[in-house]
Amino acid sequence: MAWSPDDMADLVEAVSRAPSVHNSRPWELTLHGRAAVLRENRVELLRHDPGGRDQRISCGTALTNLELAVRGLGWRAQVDLHAGSGEVSGSVTAGARAEPSSRELRWARAMPQRHSYRQRFDPTPLPERLRRVVRDATRGARTGARWIGSDAEALSTARMLGYAARVFRANADYSRELAGWRSPVGEELRRVSGGLHGLSAVGLAAADSDLPDDDAVAERIREEAVLLIGTRGDRPDDHVRAGQAVERAWLAATSAGLAASVTTQPLHLGVVRVALAKRLGTPLIPQVLMRFGYPPGSV
Repeated sequence: MAWSPDDMADLVEAVSRAPSVHNSRPWELTLHGRAAVLRENRVELLRHDPGGRDQRISCGTALTNLELAVRGLGWRAQVDLHAGSGEVSGSVTAGARAEPSSRELRWARAMPQRHSYRQRFDPTPLPERLRRVVRDATRGARTGARWIGSDAEALSTARMLGYAARVFRANADYSRELAGWRSPVGEELRRVSGGLHGLSAVGLAAADSDLPDDDAVAERIREEAVLLIGTRGDRPDDHVRAGQAVERAWLAATSAGLAASVTTQPLHLGVVRVALAKRLGTPLIPQVLMRFGYPPGSV
């Protein structure tokens, strides 16, 4: 039995709404039988991402949306990852009929509302209940997360991010790539780049970036809710799993009225990943930093 035309339209729409590095959508979706296969498209690697880490994380976000779309159509969803020959693919196969859970429906409804928010949040702190909901959404067989908590953790994180930002600011190839973005997301980032602060400012460092000092970044991290998402390993399929966890957390937050943004650039430096894990005392390999909060005027 094959997907109906309406089914296919829903699956394609769900995947198209997944967040991706530089809005590049680095995947190919193939639908056949009762399976939907998502393959990493490595035709054009980005200069700041020569190993394809961000591309694989992007594929993971799309895979989460694909799974939710299959569940929304009323089928059980068997999700499989396949890694080989330097490429990663994932598939979602429809099984027996099964109604989606209330949480799955909430997350699916949040897909069109989910977007990157890089400006300052409302000062209202996130309740512990919502922190648990967002963190728990990241949990998987090889994924997990922890909030950046104490003042010492915020300062250690800020120092590592500041180091990474200075490295990338000195990278002429990356700065040219950043300046050459032609997507709507890129246009928006160029428009607001002068007003970025905290994690957002050090997460998008180019040659002309005015970087805040480490103490200012640490203060903003303390004010906001910053989540480190990591994996048990650092293989290509772990990067996809990290992306799955990112999208689950993002949709959980969006469905609860929160806004969020993602930072991966600093974590492309191996020394930063290792040092950050050590200073935070976590066995997880850092893959993504996410900040969460209420948009101004929403509370």
